Amino acid sequence: MVEKSPRRAVKAVVPESLTSKGFRIRGYGALPDGFDPQTATDRQLAAVRLPRRPDTEQEPELRALWDRAMARTQVWIEPEFVHHENISHGPAQPSARRKALTAPAAGETVSNATSNNWSGAAVFPPQGKPYRFVGGQWTVPSPNTAADGAYYASEWVGIDGWGSPDVMQAGTETHVTKILFITSRQVYAWWEWFPAGEVAINNLPVEAGDVMYCLICADTTSHATVTFSNQSQGVGTRFDITPPKGSSLSGNVAEWIVERPGINGGTASLTDYAACYFDECIAGGSGSIDNIGGATLITMTGGGGATLSDPVRENSSVLKVNWRKSS
Repeated sequence: MVEKSPRRAVKAVVPESLTSKGFRIRGYGALPDGFDPQTATDRQLAAVRLPRRPDTEQEPELRALWDRAMARTQVWIEPEFVHHENISHGPAQPSARRKALTAPAAGETVSNATSNNWSGAAVFPPQGKPYRFVGGQWTVPSPNTAADGAYYASEWVGIDGWGSPDVMQAGTETHVTKILFITSRQVYAWWEWFPAGEVAINNLPVEAGDVMYCLICADTTSHATVTFSNQSQGVGTRFDITPPKGSSLSGNVAEWIVERPGINGGTASLTDYAACYFDECIAGGSGSIDNIGGATLITMTGGGGATLSDPVRENSSVLKVNWRKSS
């Protein structure tokens, strides 16, 4: 029996450059001694900002995912943030093939969607009811290149950004730089509430080949809880966040994306990541829970309309995104 436990809120390490943009952030560290998510009550889970336990009978798939995520996360750490103002993610950009990106009408989908910076899958809520959560896990790819230069790929889940100017997203960054015979690689976790720029989670361990799980819950248009777990290393973190000044969420779309981010005002070249698999892809709100069975698939295109990255729907919850070209 789990005893009633107090909320363990901590002052997350937050750069002044974030607070000056209007963010309010509350981090959560280690769970109270003896706290077991598997046996805790819903109220106790909420107190320590862990995702709610889905009902076994009414939400069996969600419950199975929740059980795996909680069982594989052995250590919860207080997040430490580093603000990368020169790196941005943000909304989908139109490719040369399309002049604008607009959300479809209720009940419709977009076929053969293309973007200059996104590749993956997007779902749009039925009857226009907004999404309030998105979740998924992916295997972090290894960044590679045969040519000299700097190359990036971002793997993430998010809400908004297609047909709306705001987007809340969280994922991993895979970056490789090659100069002659010297190659360096960086892999780390991050989040962004556009337009404030990327925020790295400096102390969450991540390596190529790790399986990452992320859940974003936006209970209102101006508040979200992010839960991150490295399922391979058994380490997780979670935090509450409000948006930067002037931003909010409409919940008009949820997505699972490989992206080439913006670097110093330009669009990065795409690292050779070979392939990235997303699975356990779910999004929901207002009583509905969707997967990628009816999702819009998005192909990333570059110069001359060349395909840089394209998605394949393996089944209703698994997405494979393939690298084709860097720019």
